[in-house]
Amino acid sequence: MKRFLTLIKREMKLFFGNKIAPTLYLGGPILYAVLFGVVYVKGKLNDLPIVVVDKDHTPLSRQLTEMLSEQDVLTVKAVRQEAVGLDKLFMQDSIYGVVEIPYRFEADVLQGRHPELVTYIDNTNILASGYVNRGIAATVATLNAIEGAKTGRPAEAFHLNTFRLFNPSSNYFLYIWPAYLAIILQAVVVVVLALSFASEKENQKTGELVQLAGGSALRILLAKGSFYWLISIVLLLVYKLYFHLFRAIRPPDPLPVYLISIIFILSNSFLGMVAGMAFRSQLKSLQFLMVLSTPIFIASGFVWPYDQNGSLAVVFSLIFPFTPFVQGARILLMEHGSLGDIALQIKVQCAQLGVYFVVAYILCRRWMKG
Repeated sequence: MKRFLTLIKREMKLFFGNKIAPTLYLGGPILYAVLFGVVYVKGKLNDLPIVVVDKDHTPLSRQLTEMLSEQDVLTVKAVRQEAVGLDKLFMQDSIYGVVEIPYRFEADVLQGRHPELVTYIDNTNILASGYVNRGIAATVATLNAIEGAKTGRPAEAFHLNTFRLFNPSSNYFLYIWPAYLAIILQAVVVVVLALSFASEKENQKTGELVQLAGGSALRILLAKGSFYWLISIVLLLVYKLYFHLFRAIRPPDPLPVYLISIIFILSNSFLGMVAGMAFRSQLKSLQFLMVLSTPIFIASGFVWPYDQNGSLAVVFSLIFPFTPFVQGARILLMEHGSLGDIALQIKVQCAQLGVYFVVAYILCRRWMKG
């Protein structure tokens, strides 16, 4: 027993004597649990914004609008008169659904003509679209029951016709495809650049590198990154072949996709350099990046809607290039958006790129001095 306790004490010393092991074993699970709690604490989606297109302007249409806004799952963000520019609403205003109330809606209900309500739901996020669909359907069913009781007719007073946009078949592959490509590409770029810098310090090759670069930190950063940027172009071309192979949705204009992909790769390159220079060994750099990989995906808003995240999760997600990239990729690949539709995401990407480059440059100046 005494030997066994001695072995345990020895292992404790090894554990706490390692700078990374406590962070990986304790910090990782604690960080994951906190982030899960912050993101999923509500357990359900609510106040998902929709738009009502009211072409009738009658007490019944206003009653339906009020009932939709009173739904805990939904919130009516705006009431419009015409269904114009719906695609822009979904892409730029983060709208999850549009309910179109037809002209003469109330008159047709009173005369038993069974008018048709039309609903458009953004199905790029399968989880959110399900909530929106159920919320609208429940509201319509309630109003149908009220109007049926008033008129004494057993049949429904009006019909509901629902159109799912952008992923009408709720294909899970199309839904998750951009996120998986992004997380794989990010992991490869960040880890490889981090290991490249960490190996220089670990193998005591820093002096040789500084001498070859003529003492220029900028030259070191660009030289280190250029090789991997060329390889990344090959990866992007392979991904393009995958879109044909797996029959994934292809954007009408691929140039915006290439643009956000290039900025994404550049940002992750400098992020990897920062991680590689912050630690003196390849193993420590890899362990640090492993801890971060899962929280980045959780907080990005790809599965759980971004506007449902807490402020802490939103701030955390904006630190990493993954979030604006997958948001922009979803708009371009699934909603067939244009470059103007992802202007906000590109601005965030450029800001991240600038910050990571400056941090990498500052660290490199210190890293060169040993």
